[in-house]
Amino acid sequence: MALFYLGGQASASEKLIADMSQPKFTDIVLYWGYALLAITIVTLLAFAIVDFLKKLKESPKKALSGFLVLLAMAAMLIITFVIGDGSLLNIPGYDGADNNSSTLKLTDMWLFSSYIMLIITFLAIVILPLFKRKS
Repeated sequence: MALFYLGGQASASEKLIADMSQPKFTDIVLYWGYALLAITIVTLLAFAIVDFLKKLKESPKKALSGFLVLLAMAAMLIITFVIGDGSLLNIPGYDGADNNSSTLKLTDMWLFSSYIMLIITFLAIVILPLFKRKS
């Protein structure tokens, strides 16, 4: 993030729109975010599969409960994709191929899913200690 905020501005010849601010290392920061997202997803799936297989041998009922969490997450992603808005955006100076309905719906899906997971996390932090048994 330091590259993005402290890396300076793109030169006048590199700017897409002359009078707008354009950080120099935007592409690098975006690619870094994509790489971290991919690593996170692969790690999550690997641990989930290994845990599922271990629990399947020990206790099939518990294994299915973990599998239901993955199904719920997939359902959340599908629902948030469906409710995403695919209306094309009016972006000054941008004529690229990414301003299409499917990309916009995919972006909305990730944003809405992040909001939902953030809310669930905060609720868990606040509510779960109330149900903690005193030993």
